[in-house]
Amino acid sequence: MNISGIDAEDKRWYAYLSERRAEKVKRLKHAQKKAQSIGAELLLNYAVKLETDAKTPVNWDTDENGKLYLTDYDNIYVNLSHSGDYAVCAVNDKPVGADIQRCRECDMKTAERFFTADEAEFIAQSQDKNSAFFEIWTKKESFVKAIGRGITIPLNSFSVLSDSVEYDGAVYLFKEYTVSRAGYKLFVCRQS
Repeated sequence: MNISGIDAEDKRWYAYLSERRAEKVKRLKHAQKKAQSIGAELLLNYAVKLETDAKTPVNWDTDENGKLYLTDYDNIYVNLSHSGDYAVCAVNDKPVGADIQRCRECDMKTAERFFTADEAEFIAQSQDKNSAFFEIWTKKESFVKAIGRGITIPLNSFSVLSDSVEYDGAVYLFKEYTVSRAGYKLFVCRQS
């Protein structure tokens, strides 16, 4: 969802938000961050409504690692992400993670520090280093969000150069989605 049309100062949006989200939005300082958070919850409500008979706003909470879950549906997995002018919501019947990033100038020192040697080499050899960097970054973020560990798992402890990762006896698959505006990378990772 392109969130650039959301006026975050318009209090009418709060009628569509959970109390927790409304409180979070109130605490945020920047209008774009507020709009991203509003957009993410609007997408969450819309996506869950398509899958269930849920009233909106849907009830959600976060676990000890910060992973969002639906309190009324334990068979629906969701994940939110936002960057720049976009918010994303992924929904699946198995664990799922999503990450969107606005591509900017990459830092090879970051790649060498946080990515595997093969991933850093992949970026260094790419014609478009920024695109390659954010492909690796969004895949890694979507994976750690899918497994529910966030950044507690070292990003250089696994590779995302293929279309899947095996972790703790399960296989996780990646899918790239195209964003209507150039300059963004969006990946969703789900347990197979």
